[in-house]
Amino acid sequence: MKKILSILEIVEEGIASFFFITGSIIAIYGVFMRYIFNNPVGWTTEIFEIFMVAAIFLGFGMALKDERHIVVDLVYDKMPPFIKKIFNIISNVLGAGFSIYLMFMGIEMVDIARVQGGVTVDVGIPIWLTYMIMPIGMGLLSFYFLVRIVSVIRNPVKDEEQENIERMKNAV
Repeated sequence: MKKILSILEIVEEGIASFFFITGSIIAIYGVFMRYIFNNPVGWTTEIFEIFMVAAIFLGFGMALKDERHIVVDLVYDKMPPFIKKIFNIISNVLGAGFSIYLMFMGIEMVDIARVQGGVTVDVGIPIWLTYMIMPIGMGLLSFYFLVRIVSVIRNPVKDEEQENIERMKNAV
């Protein structure tokens, strides 16, 4: 399982980085052409938006995996370890349920767009193709929520001091 996760991580981060870096280069090119050469290029905005949305949707799962989502832990920090474990399971189950729901809604959205046959204005890319990132991103997010649920259930309950000691040992 760890090998699959590490391969998925490399692929996911590579694709997200490609979309982000390429989108940024396209945006800079668009600004350069518009304001330096006074020759705006219409397709740059459209491609930039598609690439940035793709990078963000792929980033949702990466942020969850790396625990970089915003957390309000004022009350959570005061709870005993066993209650924290229960809250972790509940929050991850809710997150998985929500992202699975969005994945299926994304699949439905892609199917509707495919049937309608619309294309983007400037480049002519089929709309359904640009919508594919939603079910893919939400599928990855769902997967990471499920991995976290299994991890929380399998790992023993630890208190804050034990976790800090282990972090210090791992850092050295």
